[in-house]
Amino acid sequence: MKSNILSILLILLMFTSCQDKQDTIKVGVFDKNGDSPWCIADVVEACRIDPQIQVKVVSAAEIMSGNIDNYDVFLFPGGGGTSETNSLGNKGLQKVYDMVTLKGKGIVGICAGAYILSKTPDYTCFALSGGEAIDIEHDHRGNGLAKFTLTKEGRDIFPELANQDTLFCQYYEGPVLIPANGSKYKYTSLSTMHSDVHLIEGTPANMTNNKPFVIITECGKGRVASFVGHPECTPGMRWMVPRLIRWTIKKELISYTKEVVRPEIYKNEILYTHKQKALMNKHYKNLKGSKEEILTAIDVIINMSAWSAKKWMPGLLRHNDADVRIAAGKAVERLERTDAIPDLESAISMEKELTVKASLERNLVVLKKMINQ
Repeated sequence: MKSNILSILLILLMFTSCQDKQDTIKVGVFDKNGDSPWCIADVVEACRIDPQIQVKVVSAAEIMSGNIDNYDVFLFPGGGGTSETNSLGNKGLQKVYDMVTLKGKGIVGICAGAYILSKTPDYTCFALSGGEAIDIEHDHRGNGLAKFTLTKEGRDIFPELANQDTLFCQYYEGPVLIPANGSKYKYTSLSTMHSDVHLIEGTPANMTNNKPFVIITECGKGRVASFVGHPECTPGMRWMVPRLIRWTIKKELISYTKEVVRPEIYKNEILYTHKQKALMNKHYKNLKGSKEEILTAIDVIINMSAWSAKKWMPGLLRHNDADVRIAAGKAVERLERTDAIPDLESAISMEKELTVKASLERNLVVLKKMINQ
């Protein structure tokens, strides 16, 4: 009798293990030899929102070796599109293309990644998304918190955002897309950008506005998703990345927690003009100043949705002043810096003041919920 029970338990364990492996979504985030570390870290952390996604950073050498043929989705982050395609080379580009169109893999591109998924003349790219990047000679046009709206198809995939008239997402010189001439594939726009970004002298107006902000494409057996902006580093919107990862491989579009689905955080467009950048830089410097300067600076740069705010906050958890440590913990939570969980845990273990410790513990609980811990 005892042996029969053990046999049944063993069968159940094996079945559960097989189910777990079947349900796991393996995502490879491309690293073109170590640069753009923040873009890579941001997408890795965004992937961790989804309990079924198993994410790993992969190189061109690994792609060519065949060690990652069992991956479900490849994600090309922001950074430098040309250096990403140069790292892969012609054979690498062809291998990824075949894995998507012939084997049904998914592929996601963010900013520079959206560039290389396009079919843009005189630019080395995959020609998978059905889009073409125009005005590429003015690529360095500026950045900021851009406004966008969803199309009907976008509301179907992101129903959590369906009742929001206008949404906001980080934008950093992403591609201006139109339907590609002569492309085998046709994209569907999920959202439209409404910010006119031409902050650098010489860049033309009315290029980015009313252009697609997120597109999806059916490519042979596979699927492609392209983000012009950067949801992976926009608090409240990072979950859009794992949602579209699931779409690319026809997986159920599951819901995510209220800790990460927070489209209401931002209410206004913030374009980083020279004046805005000067203000931002002033407060970055003040993060090394007096207690009062630091507390004001934390508040200002977070409310400005400053691109580099995420880099500064974890270090302030180790500041001498208790109020600064509390403010830093709240900032880390607000910015959804799940990669700073070890920093918070360390700060809590060393904290002597009970009120500070309790505050940091609350921040830690929220961050862990974001990645289902």
